[in-house]
Amino acid sequence: MSAKATLIQTFLKKLNRSGWNGGPIEWHYLQSELQVPRRNVCWKQTGLTIRNEEWKSHLRFDSLHQILSPSMAAPLPCILMECAKAIEGGRLDVADSLLAVIQSLASKEESIWRRKVVKYFAEALVRRAYGIRPPFPLPSLPFLYEPEATLYKLARVTSEHGIVDSLNSGYKRLHIIDFSIVFQFWRWNYLIEGLKRQYGGLQSVLITSITLKLSKHTDYLRENRECAKGRNLELRQLICNSPDDIVNCISKLRRKSEDEVVVVNWNFILHKLLAQDGAMEQVLSKVKDLGADIMVIVEQEANLNSPDLSERLEQSFQYYSPFFESLEEDYDSDVLWEMYFRRQIGNVVACEGVDRVERIESFAQWKNRICQAGFCPVPQQVDKLKIDFGLNLVDHRIEEKEGHILLLWHGFPLAVASVWKFTGPPQFSGGE
Repeated sequence: MSAKATLIQTFLKKLNRSGWNGGPIEWHYLQSELQVPRRNVCWKQTGLTIRNEEWKSHLRFDSLHQILSPSMAAPLPCILMECAKAIEGGRLDVADSLLAVIQSLASKEESIWRRKVVKYFAEALVRRAYGIRPPFPLPSLPFLYEPEATLYKLARVTSEHGIVDSLNSGYKRLHIIDFSIVFQFWRWNYLIEGLKRQYGGLQSVLITSITLKLSKHTDYLRENRECAKGRNLELRQLICNSPDDIVNCISKLRRKSEDEVVVVNWNFILHKLLAQDGAMEQVLSKVKDLGADIMVIVEQEANLNSPDLSERLEQSFQYYSPFFESLEEDYDSDVLWEMYFRRQIGNVVACEGVDRVERIESFAQWKNRICQAGFCPVPQQVDKLKIDFGLNLVDHRIEEKEGHILLLWHGFPLAVASVWKFTGPPQFSGGE
């Protein structure tokens, strides 16, 4: 560690221990503990400057009093932001010192999830600072299915209700185009068996699964194929790891006939298209060409797509802190989700340009974009969803807001589910 970095780290630790409240610095800390002569220190209300003849430069802390004030309820986000600013300014020695402070403060957090969130943000800042690529490699362990988490249950229940509401006795075929973080056949199979009993004329079911690659192993793809055998349905599985992949996958799909119901299901995937200019417009146009009867969209309810890193980091920390706390209720299913959202934090913070695919936006932004593309919302009835949701968790709840469904934790919005339709005539080609 450089002499400058050592001094900064020690200085920050001493200030933190001293309980500094933003007032004038106690000079004896600088003189006796840091060996910094008083003449080399200039403190004003706007910040602190330390002069050192050896460096022949000034070391300035413009908002240090904001960072370490014990009167603040959560100083860690402020230190993370200062670290991000140091990285953007090319002051990696300062960033290293702040990261050491972050690590020290995080270890004192009582909540294990709070500690993890801080760790993941600090990890993302290190990757950004030193250009570590790939941002997060795929795990080498085989992918294991986890029990259903509350977040994904919202997606499943909304999708099921959308499909049921779109069917009637005149339809003979059902095509589900499922874009999801993970696809598990048995969950769809329960729905399909129920639909066949309810709609006796349903002759064929095709599921096109388009998922992310979450592991270097692909055993789960084979297991899905095995489960689908002998069940009077067809399963196609495709992998998408980029906006280009998503565009290419949906461009190959066709509506087969007039008596086919086409459902396009987006579970925490659609926002990735925002990383590539024109990709969103291409995909929504293709959905219209398919004549999809409904389009279900489930996304996180946050605005984490600011072009400014500091703003993006602040907003994302405010979102992921309660988000990870909410995973504690889904303890048995936290492994997959923790892995996925750790990677998501890394992408939000560490990446830019087309590499930053986690461009999460609020429902208000989505609503405007989807409506402009020619779709209209299908109002959802929260009481019906609550019955199938089986919401018996202590801190979660779902509620309806302007026709869409919000998942909340202690009143904090985590995710939003909405259903859409396009009123234009379906385009069917008889192909695949």
